[in-house]
Amino acid sequence: CTMCVSVNEGRFMDIIELDAASNRGIDEIRDIREKVNFAPVAGRRKVYIIDEAHMLTDQASNAFLKTLEEPPGHVIFVLCTTEANKILPTIVSRCQRFDFRRLPVELIFQRLLEITEGEGVVVEPEALRVVSRHAAGSLRDAQNLLEQLVVSHGDGVGLSQVEELLGLGHGDRWLELVKYLLMDNTSASLGVVNQAAWDGTDLRQLHRQTQELLRAAMLLEWNSGDSLDLAEHVVAELKELVGQLPSWRIVKALKLWGDVNMRYDAPSTLPLELAIVEICNDDVAPPQAAPPMAAANPTPAARPAARPEARPNPAPARQPAPANTGEPPPERPRAAPVNRPAPERPSPEAAGVASAATAGSGDFPSQWIAAVKALGRCKGKKYNLGALLRDCKPDAVSLDDDTLVMPFAHRPNMERMQEEMGDPESRRMVTEALGKFFGTPYEFRLTLSEDIGDRPSSGRAAQQSPLVRTALGMGARIVEEMVE
Repeated sequence: CTMCVSVNEGRFMDIIELDAASNRGIDEIRDIREKVNFAPVAGRRKVYIIDEAHMLTDQASNAFLKTLEEPPGHVIFVLCTTEANKILPTIVSRCQRFDFRRLPVELIFQRLLEITEGEGVVVEPEALRVVSRHAAGSLRDAQNLLEQLVVSHGDGVGLSQVEELLGLGHGDRWLELVKYLLMDNTSASLGVVNQAAWDGTDLRQLHRQTQELLRAAMLLEWNSGDSLDLAEHVVAELKELVGQLPSWRIVKALKLWGDVNMRYDAPSTLPLELAIVEICNDDVAPPQAAPPMAAANPTPAARPAARPEARPNPAPARQPAPANTGEPPPERPRAAPVNRPAPERPSPEAAGVASAATAGSGDFPSQWIAAVKALGRCKGKKYNLGALLRDCKPDAVSLDDDTLVMPFAHRPNMERMQEEMGDPESRRMVTEALGKFFGTPYEFRLTLSEDIGDRPSSGRAAQQSPLVRTALGMGARIVEEMVE
Protein backbone atom coordinates (compact mmCIF):
# COMPACT_ATOMS: atom_id res chain seq x y z
CA CYS A 1 0.00 0.00 0.00
CA THR A 2 0.99 3.62 -0.24
CA MET A 3 1.86 3.97 3.44
CA CYS A 4 4.07 0.84 3.43
CA VAL A 5 5.95 2.11 0.39
CA SER A 6 6.47 5.52 2.01
CA VAL A 7 7.69 3.84 5.24
CA ASN A 8 10.22 1.74 3.30
CA GLU A 9 11.39 4.85 1.45
CA GLY A 10 11.79 6.80 4.73
CA ARG A 11 9.31 9.57 3.94
CA PHE A 12 6.41 8.58 6.20
CA MET A 13 5.90 11.57 8.50
CA ASP A 14 4.12 9.72 11.30
CA ILE A 15 7.16 7.59 12.20
CA ILE A 16 9.72 9.56 14.20
CA GLU A 17 12.97 7.86 15.18
CA LEU A 18 15.23 9.17 17.94
CA ASP A 19 18.74 7.86 18.62
CA ALA A 20 19.03 8.03 22.39
CA ALA A 21 22.77 7.38 22.24
CA SER A 22 23.27 10.80 20.60
CA ASN A 23 20.17 12.58 21.94
CA ARG A 24 20.01 11.43 25.54
CA GLY A 25 19.26 14.68 27.33
CA ILE A 26 16.12 16.14 28.83
CA ASP A 27 15.75 18.72 26.02
CA GLU A 28 15.03 16.03 23.42
CA ILE A 29 12.40 14.45 25.68
CA ARG A 30 10.78 17.84 26.27
CA ASP A 31 10.59 18.31 22.51
CA ILE A 32 8.74 14.98 22.23
CA ARG A 33 6.34 15.98 25.03
CA GLU A 34 5.51 19.20 23.21
CA LYS A 35 4.81 17.53 19.85
CA VAL A 36 3.21 14.31 21.03
CA ASN A 37 -0.26 15.83 21.15
CA PHE A 38 -0.22 16.72 17.45
CA ALA A 39 -2.49 14.46 15.41
CA PRO A 40 -0.95 12.07 12.85
CA VAL A 41 -0.58 13.39 9.30
CA ALA A 42 -1.14 10.33 7.09
CA GLY A 43 -1.86 7.31 9.26
CA ARG A 44 -4.04 6.49 12.23
CA ARG A 45 -1.11 6.36 14.67
CA LYS A 46 2.00 8.38 15.30
CA VAL A 47 4.93 6.11 16.21
CA TYR A 48 8.00 7.23 18.14
CA ILE A 49 10.93 4.81 17.93
CA ILE A 50 13.58 5.49 20.59
CA ASP A 51 16.70 3.46 19.80
CA GLU A 52 19.24 2.61 22.53
CA ALA A 53 16.68 3.70 25.12
CA HIS A 54 18.95 2.68 28.01
CA MET A 55 21.26 5.61 27.14
CA LEU A 56 18.74 8.22 28.31
CA THR A 57 19.84 10.12 31.40
CA ASP A 58 17.94 9.72 34.67
CA GLN A 59 16.45 13.21 34.31
CA ALA A 60 15.34 12.47 30.74
CA SER A 61 13.85 9.13 31.78
CA ASN A 62 11.87 10.75 34.60
CA ALA A 63 10.59 13.43 32.22
CA PHE A 64 9.65 10.75 29.70
CA LEU A 65 7.79 8.85 32.41
CA LYS A 66 5.19 11.61 32.68
CA THR A 67 4.31 11.15 29.01
CA LEU A 68 4.09 7.37 29.36
CA GLU A 69 1.70 7.64 32.29
CA GLU A 70 -0.92 9.56 30.25
CA PRO A 71 -0.14 9.05 26.56
CA PRO A 72 -2.46 10.40 23.86
CA GLY A 73 -4.58 7.73 22.22
CA HIS A 74 -2.96 8.13 18.80
CA VAL A 75 0.66 7.69 19.95
CA ILE A 76 2.75 4.51 20.19
CA PHE A 77 6.21 4.51 21.75
CA VAL A 78 8.70 1.79 20.77
CA LEU A 79 11.74 1.56 23.06
CA CYS A 80 14.61 -0.47 21.56
CA THR A 81 17.51 -1.54 23.73
CA THR A 82 20.09 -4.27 24.16
CA GLU A 83 20.36 -3.63 27.93
CA ALA A 84 16.85 -3.62 29.32
CA ASN A 85 18.17 -3.87 32.87
CA LYS A 86 19.39 -0.25 32.65
CA ILE A 87 15.94 1.16 31.94
CA LEU A 88 14.04 2.48 34.95
CA PRO A 89 11.66 -0.14 36.39
CA THR A 90 8.88 2.44 36.43
CA ILE A 91 9.20 2.75 32.64
CA VAL A 92 9.43 -1.01 32.09
CA SER A 93 6.26 -1.54 34.15
CA ARG A 94 4.31 0.62 31.70
CA CYS A 95 5.48 -1.19 28.57
CA GLN A 96 4.81 -4.46 26.81
CA ARG A 97 8.11 -6.29 26.62
CA PHE A 98 9.21 -8.33 23.62
CA ASP A 99 12.57 -10.10 23.86
CA PHE A 100 14.20 -10.93 20.53
CA ARG A 101 16.53 -13.89 20.84
CA ARG A 102 19.45 -15.03 18.69
CA LEU A 103 18.66 -17.35 15.83
CA PRO A 104 20.11 -20.88 15.73
CA VAL A 105 22.98 -21.43 13.31
CA GLU A 106 20.97 -23.93 11.28
CA LEU A 107 18.14 -21.43 10.62
CA ILE A 108 20.63 -18.78 9.47
CA PHE A 109 22.34 -21.33 7.23
CA GLN A 110 19.03 -22.33 5.59
CA ARG A 111 18.11 -18.69 5.02
CA LEU A 112 21.50 -17.96 3.41
CA LEU A 113 20.98 -20.97 1.12
CA GLU A 114 17.63 -19.54 0.02
CA ILE A 115 19.22 -16.16 -0.69
CA THR A 116 22.07 -17.62 -2.77
CA GLU A 117 19.63 -19.75 -4.79
CA GLY A 118 17.30 -16.79 -5.33
CA GLU A 119 20.14 -14.48 -6.39
CA GLY A 120 21.75 -17.12 -8.59
CA VAL A 121 25.20 -16.99 -6.96
CA VAL A 122 27.41 -19.95 -6.11
CA VAL A 123 28.73 -20.20 -2.56
CA GLU A 124 30.13 -23.36 -1.00
CA PRO A 125 27.92 -24.77 1.79
CA GLU A 126 30.90 -24.95 4.16
CA ALA A 127 31.54 -21.26 3.56
CA LEU A 128 27.91 -20.46 4.40
CA ARG A 129 28.21 -22.45 7.62
CA VAL A 130 31.25 -20.43 8.69
CA VAL A 131 29.36 -17.21 7.96
CA SER A 132 26.37 -18.50 9.95
CA ARG A 133 28.52 -19.34 12.96
CA HIS A 134 30.39 -16.04 12.82
CA ALA A 135 27.12 -14.04 12.77
CA ALA A 136 26.45 -15.18 16.38
CA GLY A 137 22.68 -15.46 15.93
CA SER A 138 22.16 -12.26 13.91
CA LEU A 139 20.61 -12.85 10.48
CA ARG A 140 21.29 -9.24 9.48
CA ASP A 141 25.04 -9.65 10.16
CA ALA A 142 25.06 -12.91 8.22
CA GLN A 143 23.38 -11.28 5.21
CA ASN A 144 25.83 -8.36 5.31
CA LEU A 145 28.79 -10.75 5.33
CA LEU A 146 27.33 -12.74 2.46
CA GLU A 147 26.80 -9.55 0.47
CA GLN A 148 30.43 -8.48 1.03
CA LEU A 149 31.67 -11.89 -0.14
CA VAL A 150 29.57 -11.90 -3.29
CA VAL A 151 30.49 -8.32 -4.19
CA SER A 152 34.20 -8.94 -3.57
CA HIS A 153 34.61 -12.36 -5.18
CA GLY A 154 31.57 -12.84 -7.40
CA ASP A 155 30.49 -16.42 -8.07
CA GLY A 156 32.38 -19.34 -6.60
CA VAL A 157 32.85 -18.06 -3.04
CA GLY A 158 34.72 -20.72 -1.07
CA LEU A 159 35.93 -21.35 2.45
CA SER A 160 39.28 -19.64 1.86
CA GLN A 161 37.58 -16.37 0.84
CA VAL A 162 35.44 -16.42 4.00
CA GLU A 163 38.46 -17.06 6.22
CA GLU A 164 40.33 -14.25 4.51
CA LEU A 165 37.45 -11.79 5.00
CA LEU A 166 36.90 -12.72 8.65
CA GLY A 167 40.60 -12.96 9.49
CA LEU A 168 40.30 -16.58 10.55
CA GLY A 169 43.46 -17.79 8.81
CA HIS A 170 43.66 -21.52 8.23
CA GLY A 171 41.17 -23.65 10.13
CA ASP A 172 43.56 -26.61 10.21
CA ARG A 173 46.13 -24.42 11.95
CA TRP A 174 43.81 -23.87 14.93
CA LEU A 175 43.13 -27.59 15.13
CA GLU A 176 46.88 -28.18 15.28
CA LEU A 177 47.16 -25.56 18.03
CA VAL A 178 44.51 -27.35 20.09
CA LYS A 179 46.40 -30.64 19.67
CA TYR A 180 49.64 -29.03 20.82
CA LEU A 181 47.96 -27.43 23.82
CA LEU A 182 46.32 -30.62 25.01
CA MET A 183 49.50 -32.66 24.44
CA ASP A 184 51.62 -30.15 26.46
CA ASN A 185 53.81 -29.17 23.50
CA THR A 186 54.82 -25.66 24.56
CA SER A 187 57.30 -24.80 21.79
CA ALA A 188 54.99 -25.94 18.98
CA SER A 189 52.05 -24.00 20.46
CA LEU A 190 54.10 -20.82 20.74
CA GLY A 191 55.29 -21.31 17.17
CA VAL A 192 51.74 -21.53 15.82
CA VAL A 193 50.66 -18.33 17.60
CA ASN A 194 53.69 -16.32 16.49
CA GLN A 195 53.45 -17.57 12.91
CA ALA A 196 49.80 -16.53 12.84
CA ALA A 197 50.78 -13.07 14.09
CA TRP A 198 53.44 -12.76 11.37
CA ASP A 199 50.85 -13.78 8.76
CA GLY A 200 48.63 -10.90 9.85
CA THR A 201 45.92 -13.07 11.40
CA ASP A 202 43.51 -11.33 13.76
CA LEU A 203 44.57 -12.61 17.18
CA ARG A 204 41.08 -12.09 18.54
CA GLN A 205 39.77 -14.54 15.95
CA LEU A 206 42.61 -16.94 16.74
CA HIS A 207 41.62 -16.87 20.40
CA ARG A 208 37.95 -17.29 19.62
CA GLN A 209 38.36 -20.17 17.16
CA THR A 210 40.75 -22.05 19.43
CA GLN A 211 38.36 -21.63 22.34
CA GLU A 212 35.52 -23.07 20.27
CA LEU A 213 37.61 -26.14 19.43
CA LEU A 214 38.58 -26.62 23.09
CA ARG A 215 34.91 -26.38 24.00
CA ALA A 216 34.12 -28.99 21.37
CA ALA A 217 36.76 -31.28 22.90
CA MET A 218 35.14 -30.85 26.32
CA LEU A 219 31.68 -31.71 24.96
CA LEU A 220 33.04 -34.76 23.17
CA GLU A 221 34.73 -35.92 26.38
CA TRP A 222 31.32 -36.07 28.07
CA ASN A 223 29.43 -37.43 25.04
CA SER A 224 27.57 -34.18 24.33
CA GLY A 225 28.89 -33.49 20.85
CA ASP A 226 25.55 -33.80 19.04
CA SER A 227 25.08 -30.01 19.08
CA LEU A 228 28.50 -29.29 17.54
CA ASP A 229 28.47 -27.54 14.17
CA LEU A 230 31.91 -28.53 12.90
CA ALA A 231 33.25 -30.31 9.86
CA GLU A 232 33.23 -34.10 10.07
CA HIS A 233 37.00 -34.45 9.81
CA VAL A 234 37.47 -31.93 12.65
CA VAL A 235 35.08 -33.83 14.91
CA ALA A 236 36.80 -37.11 14.06
CA GLU A 237 40.25 -35.75 14.90
CA LEU A 238 39.00 -34.24 18.15
CA LYS A 239 37.41 -37.53 19.18
CA GLU A 240 40.68 -39.35 18.55
CA LEU A 241 42.57 -36.76 20.58
CA VAL A 242 40.10 -36.76 23.48
CA GLY A 243 40.40 -40.53 23.82
CA GLN A 244 44.10 -40.15 24.67
CA LEU A 245 43.77 -37.45 27.36
CA PRO A 246 42.51 -37.23 30.95
CA SER A 247 39.44 -35.06 31.49
CA TRP A 248 41.16 -32.58 33.80
CA ARG A 249 43.65 -31.58 31.11
CA ILE A 250 40.86 -30.51 28.73
CA VAL A 251 39.07 -28.53 31.45
CA LYS A 252 42.32 -26.84 32.53
CA ALA A 253 43.18 -25.81 28.97
CA LEU A 254 39.69 -24.46 28.30
CA LYS A 255 39.56 -22.49 31.56
CA LEU A 256 43.01 -20.88 31.20
CA TRP A 257 42.50 -20.11 27.51
CA GLY A 258 39.06 -18.65 28.20
CA ASP A 259 40.47 -16.35 30.90
CA VAL A 260 42.67 -14.54 28.34
CA ASN A 261 41.47 -10.96 27.83
CA MET A 262 42.08 -9.90 24.22
CA ARG A 263 39.98 -6.76 24.42
CA TYR A 264 42.65 -4.17 25.23
CA ASP A 265 45.90 -5.62 23.86
CA ALA A 266 44.86 -7.40 20.67
CA PRO A 267 48.04 -6.77 18.61
CA SER A 268 50.26 -8.41 21.24
CA THR A 269 50.80 -12.17 21.41
CA LEU A 270 51.88 -12.00 25.07
CA PRO A 271 48.48 -12.84 26.66
CA LEU A 272 48.17 -15.93 24.45
CA GLU A 273 51.78 -16.94 25.08
CA LEU A 274 51.35 -16.73 28.85
CA ALA A 275 48.22 -18.88 28.63
CA ILE A 276 50.11 -21.46 26.54
CA VAL A 277 52.90 -21.71 29.10
CA GLU A 278 50.40 -22.15 31.96
CA ILE A 279 48.42 -24.80 30.06
CA CYS A 280 51.40 -26.85 28.90
CA ASN A 281 53.41 -26.72 32.15
CA ASP A 282 51.92 -28.14 35.33
CA ASP A 283 54.64 -26.55 37.48
CA VAL A 284 53.71 -22.95 36.60
CA ALA A 285 50.58 -22.49 38.71
CA PRO A 286 51.80 -23.75 42.15
CA PRO A 287 54.00 -20.69 42.94
CA GLN A 288 50.79 -18.72 43.56
CA ALA A 289 50.20 -20.82 46.67
CA ALA A 290 53.88 -20.99 47.62
CA PRO A 291 54.59 -17.53 49.17
CA PRO A 292 53.54 -18.58 52.74
CA MET A 293 56.05 -21.48 52.63
CA ALA A 294 58.68 -19.34 50.93
CA ALA A 295 58.31 -16.72 53.64
CA ALA A 296 58.53 -19.34 56.37
CA ASN A 297 61.63 -21.17 55.08
CA PRO A 298 64.15 -18.32 55.35
CA THR A 299 62.87 -17.28 58.77
CA PRO A 300 64.77 -19.83 60.91
CA ALA A 301 67.99 -18.96 59.11
CA ALA A 302 67.41 -15.25 59.32
CA ARG A 303 66.25 -15.26 62.95
CA PRO A 304 69.65 -15.98 64.61
CA ALA A 305 71.13 -12.91 62.89
CA ALA A 306 68.17 -10.71 63.79
CA ARG A 307 67.97 -11.99 67.39
CA PRO A 308 70.73 -9.76 68.84
CA GLU A 309 68.71 -6.66 67.91
CA ALA A 310 66.36 -7.34 70.84
CA ARG A 311 69.47 -7.90 73.04
CA PRO A 312 67.85 -10.43 75.40
CA ASN A 313 71.18 -12.21 76.06
CA PRO A 314 73.99 -10.84 73.89
CA ALA A 315 76.83 -13.08 75.02
CA PRO A 316 75.41 -16.57 74.24
CA ALA A 317 73.86 -15.39 70.96
CA ARG A 318 77.03 -13.95 69.45
CA GLN A 319 79.60 -16.65 70.31
CA PRO A 320 78.28 -19.63 68.31
CA ALA A 321 77.35 -17.44 65.29
CA PRO A 322 80.87 -17.12 63.79
CA ALA A 323 81.46 -20.87 63.99
CA ASN A 324 78.14 -21.91 62.44
CA THR A 325 77.29 -19.23 59.88
CA GLY A 326 80.60 -17.69 58.81
CA GLU A 327 80.20 -14.84 56.32
CA PRO A 328 76.44 -15.03 55.65
CA PRO A 329 75.37 -13.33 58.95
CA PRO A 330 76.35 -9.80 57.80
CA GLU A 331 74.07 -10.24 54.76
CA ARG A 332 71.19 -11.87 56.63
CA PRO A 333 70.22 -8.85 58.79
CA ARG A 334 69.38 -6.90 55.62
CA ALA A 335 66.85 -9.56 54.64
CA ALA A 336 65.50 -9.84 58.19
CA PRO A 337 62.94 -6.98 57.86
CA VAL A 338 61.33 -8.86 54.95
CA ASN A 339 60.81 -11.88 57.18
CA ARG A 340 59.52 -9.99 60.24
CA PRO A 341 55.93 -11.27 59.79
CA ALA A 342 57.16 -14.61 61.19
CA PRO A 343 59.07 -13.74 64.38
CA GLU A 344 57.77 -16.69 66.35
CA ARG A 345 59.58 -19.40 64.38
CA PRO A 346 62.66 -20.00 66.61
CA SER A 347 60.88 -22.69 68.62
CA PRO A 348 57.33 -24.01 68.83
CA GLU A 349 57.25 -23.56 72.61
CA ALA A 350 58.01 -19.83 72.40
CA ALA A 351 55.59 -19.11 69.55
CA GLY A 352 53.14 -17.13 71.66
CA VAL A 353 55.92 -15.27 73.49
CA ALA A 354 57.70 -14.17 70.33
CA SER A 355 54.38 -13.07 68.86
CA ALA A 356 53.66 -11.01 71.95
CA ALA A 357 57.08 -9.39 71.67
CA THR A 358 56.37 -8.50 68.06
CA ALA A 359 53.00 -7.05 69.06
CA GLY A 360 54.73 -4.75 71.48
CA SER A 361 57.26 -3.58 68.89
CA GLY A 362 56.71 -1.03 66.15
CA ASP A 363 56.22 -3.73 63.51
CA PHE A 364 52.84 -4.92 64.74
CA PRO A 365 50.79 -2.03 63.24
CA SER A 366 52.62 -2.35 59.92
CA GLN A 367 51.89 -6.09 59.83
CA TRP A 368 48.22 -5.39 60.49
CA ILE A 369 48.14 -2.72 57.76
CA ALA A 370 49.77 -5.15 55.30
CA ALA A 371 47.23 -7.87 56.14
CA VAL A 372 44.30 -5.46 55.72
CA LYS A 373 45.71 -4.23 52.40
CA ALA A 374 45.99 -7.81 51.12
CA LEU A 375 42.41 -8.54 52.20
CA GLY A 376 41.31 -5.43 50.31
CA ARG A 377 41.51 -7.60 47.17
CA CYS A 378 39.35 -10.33 48.74
CA LYS A 379 35.57 -10.26 48.27
CA GLY A 380 33.66 -12.15 50.93
CA LYS A 381 30.15 -13.49 50.64
CA LYS A 382 28.68 -9.97 50.59
CA TYR A 383 31.33 -7.43 51.59
CA ASN A 384 34.97 -6.57 50.91
CA LEU A 385 36.93 -8.03 53.84
CA GLY A 386 39.72 -5.46 53.80
CA ALA A 387 37.23 -2.57 53.78
CA LEU A 388 35.54 -3.92 56.91
CA LEU A 389 38.82 -4.49 58.76
CA ARG A 390 39.97 -0.93 58.09
CA ASP A 391 37.55 0.01 60.87
CA CYS A 392 40.05 -1.56 63.31
CA LYS A 393 42.80 0.95 64.12
CA PRO A 394 46.30 -0.60 63.81
CA ASP A 395 47.34 0.65 67.25
CA ALA A 396 44.18 -0.81 68.83
CA VAL A 397 44.65 -4.39 67.60
CA SER A 398 46.28 -6.53 70.31
CA LEU A 399 47.08 -10.09 71.34
CA ASP A 400 45.31 -11.88 74.15
CA ASP A 401 47.34 -15.08 74.63
CA ASP A 402 47.04 -16.74 71.19
CA THR A 403 44.01 -14.71 70.11
CA LEU A 404 44.13 -11.59 67.98
CA VAL A 405 41.65 -9.03 69.32
CA MET A 406 40.13 -6.83 66.61
CA PRO A 407 38.29 -3.83 68.11
CA PHE A 408 35.90 -2.19 65.65
CA ALA A 409 35.11 1.49 65.96
CA HIS A 410 31.57 1.03 64.62
CA ARG A 411 29.09 -1.69 65.49
CA PRO A 412 27.61 -2.10 61.94
CA ASN A 413 31.05 -2.97 60.56
CA MET A 414 31.62 -5.50 63.34
CA GLU A 415 28.24 -7.13 62.67
CA ARG A 416 28.99 -7.34 58.95
CA MET A 417 32.36 -8.93 59.70
CA GLN A 418 30.70 -11.43 62.05
CA GLU A 419 28.33 -12.31 59.23
CA GLU A 420 31.28 -12.84 56.89
CA MET A 421 33.06 -15.05 59.45
CA GLY A 422 30.06 -17.35 59.34
CA ASP A 423 31.04 -18.18 55.77
CA PRO A 424 33.86 -20.81 55.62
CA GLU A 425 35.48 -19.28 52.53
CA SER A 426 35.62 -15.76 54.02
CA ARG A 427 37.01 -17.12 57.28
CA ARG A 428 39.67 -19.06 55.38
CA MET A 429 40.84 -15.94 53.51
CA VAL A 430 41.16 -13.93 56.74
CA THR A 431 43.01 -16.77 58.50
CA GLU A 432 45.45 -17.19 55.62
CA ALA A 433 46.16 -13.44 55.46
CA LEU A 434 46.84 -13.25 59.21
CA GLY A 435 49.04 -16.32 59.02
CA LYS A 436 51.02 -14.87 56.13
CA PHE A 437 51.73 -11.47 57.66
CA PHE A 438 51.92 -12.40 61.36
CA GLY A 439 53.71 -15.71 60.86
CA THR A 440 51.11 -17.91 62.56
CA PRO A 441 47.38 -18.51 61.98
CA TYR A 442 46.02 -16.75 65.07
CA GLU A 443 42.53 -17.24 66.33
CA PHE A 444 40.76 -13.90 66.33
CA ARG A 445 37.99 -12.23 68.29
CA LEU A 446 35.81 -9.37 67.07
CA THR A 447 34.78 -6.73 69.57
CA LEU A 448 33.89 -3.05 69.85
CA SER A 449 36.42 -0.45 70.92
CA GLU A 450 34.06 0.76 73.64
CA ASP A 451 33.83 -2.78 75.07
CA ILE A 452 37.55 -2.95 75.81
CA GLY A 453 38.05 0.70 76.65
CA ASP A 454 37.20 0.35 80.37
CA ARG A 455 39.15 -2.81 81.15
CA PRO A 456 42.84 -3.72 81.21
CA SER A 457 44.24 -4.72 77.84
CA SER A 458 45.88 -7.99 79.01
CA GLY A 459 49.37 -6.60 79.12
CA ARG A 460 49.20 -4.31 76.12
CA ALA A 461 49.93 -1.14 78.13
CA ALA A 462 52.79 -2.82 79.97
CA GLN A 463 54.35 -3.89 76.69
CA GLN A 464 55.17 -0.26 75.92
CA SER A 465 57.92 -0.36 78.56
CA PRO A 466 61.43 -1.15 77.17
CA LEU A 467 62.16 -3.28 80.24
CA VAL A 468 59.02 -5.38 79.73
CA ARG A 469 59.77 -5.79 76.01
CA THR A 470 63.26 -7.07 76.84
CA ALA A 471 61.79 -9.55 79.33
CA LEU A 472 59.26 -10.73 76.79
CA GLY A 473 62.06 -11.31 74.30
CA MET A 474 63.84 -13.57 76.83
CA GLY A 475 60.79 -15.77 77.23
CA ALA A 476 58.70 -13.96 79.85
CA ARG A 477 54.91 -13.65 79.65
CA ILE A 478 52.61 -11.07 81.19
CA VAL A 479 50.34 -12.86 83.65
CA GLU A 480 48.61 -9.93 85.33
CA GLU A 481 48.92 -6.15 85.17
CA MET A 482 48.74 -4.43 88.52
CA VAL A 483 47.34 -0.89 88.45
CA GLU A 484 48.41 1.32 91.36
